[in-house]
Amino acid sequence: MRKNGSRFISFKQYKLTDLFLFAVILIAFDLVAHFAPRAFASGANFTFILTVPIVLLIMVRWGWPCVFFAIGDGLFLSLLNNTAVWQSYLCYAAGNCFILLLMLATKFFGKQKIAGKWYFSVLFVIFGWVLQNLGLTLAMTALYRGNFLSYFFANFGLGGSGLMSLAAGIVIILILRRLDGMFEDQKSYLKRLDAEAQEMRRIDEFGETPIEIDEETLSILNKRDDELGK
Repeated sequence: MRKNGSRFISFKQYKLTDLFLFAVILIAFDLVAHFAPRAFASGANFTFILTVPIVLLIMVRWGWPCVFFAIGDGLFLSLLNNTAVWQSYLCYAAGNCFILLLMLATKFFGKQKIAGKWYFSVLFVIFGWVLQNLGLTLAMTALYRGNFLSYFFANFGLGGSGLMSLAAGIVIILILRRLDGMFEDQKSYLKRLDAEAQEMRRIDEFGETPIEIDEETLSILNKRDDELGK
């Protein structure tokens, strides 16, 4: 694989670099979401987090490594909130892990179908958001021994942060799916690029339209070659 047209990098290096960059993006947005409300009036909550769209993006691009993004981001958000209660860490990590159930959709329904139609991509994000909040609700009910409906309405209440997170996730995925290779399995993407490059080399060498030569014409050309060779 060639990077910047100058040097080759391995598939493993490409994968690790890609995962690292998205991890940095996710951490950066978590920090913004945590500290931004302080710039608003007291009680304002107009920020959003990108856990769902980035976990889903990694799921489509690389598959199982999205597990680390789901669990890690849940733990990081709990850490930002200065949570000293161990149940909080488990709640957020478990809630994010419920997003991973959509790996079944990528396996049986297909990544290409999900990315191929905008409405499937939107449903992909919506289900991811629902599963995240459902997982959080179930985890909070189990660990804090509270009332399920209270946690349910608190998590699905579509407050400022929740609604903006869902909307931002949908917009981000809809934009990325229009960019070549962004919302696509990376092994398939790289194979497609290689096939396209080979096709371009073939066109450069032989022309865009292959020329078919019948046996009679071929025998005449061979005969002339023999005559010229004498």
